[in-house]
Amino acid sequence: MSLREANRLHRIALLAGALLLFAFQIASPSFADDSSAALGAGGLVLTQAADIRMAKEDLYLSPHQVRVRFEFANDGAKDIDTIVAFPLPDIDTDKFYHEPIGTMTDDPVNFVGFSVVADGQGVTPRIEQRAFYQGKDVTAILDSAQIPVNVASSKYDQFMLHLSPARAKALESAGLADHEGGDGEEPHWIVRTKFWWRQSFPAGKTVVLEHSYRPVTGQSFFVAQYVGPKPSEDGAYYVKNYCIDAATRRSIAARFESNAGKLDESRLLLAFATDYILMSGNNWKGPIGHFHLAIDKEKPDNILSLCWDGDLKKTGATMFETTRDNFAPKQDIKLLVLQNGPPGG
Repeated sequence: MSLREANRLHRIALLAGALLLFAFQIASPSFADDSSAALGAGGLVLTQAADIRMAKEDLYLSPHQVRVRFEFANDGAKDIDTIVAFPLPDIDTDKFYHEPIGTMTDDPVNFVGFSVVADGQGVTPRIEQRAFYQGKDVTAILDSAQIPVNVASSKYDQFMLHLSPARAKALESAGLADHEGGDGEEPHWIVRTKFWWRQSFPAGKTVVLEHSYRPVTGQSFFVAQYVGPKPSEDGAYYVKNYCIDAATRRSIAARFESNAGKLDESRLLLAFATDYILMSGNNWKGPIGHFHLAIDKEKPDNILSLCWDGDLKKTGATMFETTRDNFAPKQDIKLLVLQNGPPGG
């Protein structure tokens, strides 16, 4: 098997496939090769928002689904017609060509399955996907070589493997690719995707915008050493970035305990990391009037951890909720859900 083919299989492998390999990898102290990265997305961005206030935001967040309902009020004396955008997270092809990205759809453009409704009516947003290298838009160079902008495309490898010498040279001359891997051309550009549409906000009235998408949730193994007496570097990362407190740490450790009451280092948990960019809520006039957050850990025995300043009450077997008035977010949401690993793990 060629290096290119090995990289391709590694990049698109499903988590189920990774689980089949865990028995061979458990002897290794690091599970980084089995991880996929989370990419943070979030809310909407207006190009003109001086008189537009976010009266309400209702956010549902889980590792596999994000749903948001906004109520925007135009407090000005005039109607406002402006562009509303939903930017997707950038993809660094140089990094993710060799490392898997988290869950995505099969569509290389709308890779999060984004959809939007305005006042109950479906909206067909325009989609703009472009390539950048060192701050310069290089989409035209890729288009001329008939190369997909997003490396998540299932056809990407075939394009790169069968490039003519002239097209390969054009990419290399522009610094956009090289063949140091010895098999085809490897990319070096940034993929930038956004949805946008024109939206009217009548003076003195409220407009309801609802959107949903599948978050790019990172997936990895979570091992006993992360919560042991001397946590590993990876364990310290999880504790810091997902605010794993003492009580949660004890709950996690209990999952790893053997019948003898000691940590069973042969076991694995599955970690799902989901990022939500909440700070975009600060782009409006004033704070969010009324904010409601609902977090779903998806399975009753899953373990949830996140950084959150304030109350978060359990309201169901898998649900946690909170509400805030006049809410000005000071941090984004980084959500960690731990699930029991494969049988025997």
